[in-house]
Amino acid sequence: MGLGASLPSRERKAGGDLAVGHRLRVQLGTRSHQPLNTTPVRARRRQPVSIRRIAWALITLGLVTALLGAVAANAQDDGDAAGDSGELQLVILHHNDGESQLVQASSDLPDYGGVARFASLVHQLRSQAADDGAAVITISSGDNFLSGPELSVSLGDDSPFYDALALNLIGYDALTIGNHEFDLGPDLLARFITEATTAPFISANLDFSGEPALAALVDEGRIAPSAVVEKQGRSIGIIGATTPELSYISSPRNVAVMSNVAEIVQAEIDRLTGDGVDIIVLSTHLQALSGETDLAAELTGVDAIVAGGSGALLADDTTVLLPGDGDPYGPYPLTATLADGNSVPIVTTPGDYTYVGQLILTVDADGNVTAIDDASGLRRVAGGDEPDAVEPHPDVVTQVTEPVAAALEELAASPVGTTEVPLDGRRSPGIRTHETNQGNLLADALLWNGQRLAADFGVPEPVVALQNGGGIRNDSVIPVGPISELETFNISPFGNFVTVIEDVSPAQMKVIFENAVSRVESSSGRFAQIAGMTLVYDPAGTPQEIGEDDTVTTEGSRVQSITLDDGTAIVSDGAVVDGAPSIALVTLNFLANGGDQYLFGDGTRTHLGLTDQQSLAAYIADGLGGTITAADYPEGGEGRITAVAAEMDDMDDGMADDMADDMDDGMADDMDDMAGEELPATGAESRLLFIIAATLVLAGLLLASLSRRSKRLTI
Repeated sequence: MGLGASLPSRERKAGGDLAVGHRLRVQLGTRSHQPLNTTPVRARRRQPVSIRRIAWALITLGLVTALLGAVAANAQDDGDAAGDSGELQLVILHHNDGESQLVQASSDLPDYGGVARFASLVHQLRSQAADDGAAVITISSGDNFLSGPELSVSLGDDSPFYDALALNLIGYDALTIGNHEFDLGPDLLARFITEATTAPFISANLDFSGEPALAALVDEGRIAPSAVVEKQGRSIGIIGATTPELSYISSPRNVAVMSNVAEIVQAEIDRLTGDGVDIIVLSTHLQALSGETDLAAELTGVDAIVAGGSGALLADDTTVLLPGDGDPYGPYPLTATLADGNSVPIVTTPGDYTYVGQLILTVDADGNVTAIDDASGLRRVAGGDEPDAVEPHPDVVTQVTEPVAAALEELAASPVGTTEVPLDGRRSPGIRTHETNQGNLLADALLWNGQRLAADFGVPEPVVALQNGGGIRNDSVIPVGPISELETFNISPFGNFVTVIEDVSPAQMKVIFENAVSRVESSSGRFAQIAGMTLVYDPAGTPQEIGEDDTVTTEGSRVQSITLDDGTAIVSDGAVVDGAPSIALVTLNFLANGGDQYLFGDGTRTHLGLTDQQSLAAYIADGLGGTITAADYPEGGEGRITAVAAEMDDMDDGMADDMADDMDDGMADDMDDMAGEELPATGAESRLLFIIAATLVLAGLLLASLSRRSKRLTI
């Protein structure tokens, strides 16, 4: 199992070539034997041999060798096509991070993406592969839906789950569970799986026993650590794995997340191979390709890894990309090294139903990958007048995209206000690295709603608001002009509830904001946008570290000062101020429950009955009177957050504009190693024969040229 270091030998054919060469050499060296004659004779001169004859012999030998090479290559091609040697051509069609982007790639790219075109392309590639005699499996590597305006259409009492319906119409062999499936809690995931009926959902490192609805689906076989499919008499195991960070980047509630992913996955590999499964595909959702590379180094027996969550674009110069796509992260596929030294291909797609990945493997009778076809790569999802356009799948159009598009048009036609200044909601540089005016807007919305609703819920008025950058999702600069209800969903799609936390101590405030700036270098979604206070921090200081048991293992020394808007100092010169007051703070329930590793202490938590999207819409319409002004929200912010060290300025100035979504935590460090490895090619023996043939022919031609000047050669 795995990608071996050499191809199957062709010893019999090579031996035949040597035999032919040996016979030719014998013929060239033959001498005529004369009858024995005792009469003294003059010693004979050696027989002159024609240079031309030697040249023609070499040329003939070269041509014979070339012919044998062609026969060998043809025999290999025939074996690949017909499976005469037990080889299997396996085509893995894959994607990840569809994230409810059902209608189109974006409003700027209406002729690209969309799940109806995506479905047509998958069906087309699947049919072509089957016609070529290949076995085909289809995999999604997680984040099969995402909170936002499209998902909101599925949340009505009588609405179908449109994402599930789309997956049914596409057809899959396995669907990995990602982190966004839990954003609205386990109950919604259970409903989704119940309606996505055509394939099992897989994850080996999640324990669903604490959630009754999901546990029931485990009992029914709808959720499992892995899936096994039979193709052309071969057993293919597909194993799932989900990011061990799930508990603090989403809302799995009582789903237990096991962090020893390598140990768990290897045990599942061993179980499957022990049951006779000879091809193993690992489908992971680990958020960054560095996670898959590190995992591969601890595993054996894996033939391919299909990754999700990174948003990475893998392509070469021949790949046709969507307009506006930046430089590829690396080639398709990347390769990593397994624990036994064998290589394994790693593939992924950018997501949003914009590309279909097609990995084409040759697998021998023992389950070893012997070749990766050059035709492997990404196929973009295009329509309109593009040369690679596909027609939208009619069933997906009528059952999914048309009803969703109609609902989105209603949201787009409902204005909530106007902005007189561009609002910066970009991720990096942006709301995950520093203060922005859009970040301030959302934090102000939380504070305004928290203060106006506090009396109704019997809680003290909050004086500080905290909005995580990861909860701001539009990843764009909103231009001057009207803001629709649809735009507020694009900004705040998760439906997190506005939550007041009481009695947050000064010491806890330092813990909270040390976490907020602990991973600013990697553009982590935990970076805070704030209201009601100012924050000064030093990015050169020691970052806070939090262990798996939600305890602080390294306190951190980045926070230099926290000052409330009324001038009250909470932290000064890096230390908590003696006698500083405890306060009430307003945030989102996701963070209040420990999301993004925020630790708010033991203060009472109260949900105020409105979501983050509702909070934003109400603040724009009522709190600001429908107008966002440049005076209130200047471009670049107003100095709520200050980074004091020069390193922070250098980081912001040097960050690449095309930094991919969620590609953090050292992802780029793996590229040189991964891209530098090569997978063995096919036909090595036949290529060697052609090289020998060419050498012989050239030698013959050279001798023929010499023969023009010297007619005879004595040997």
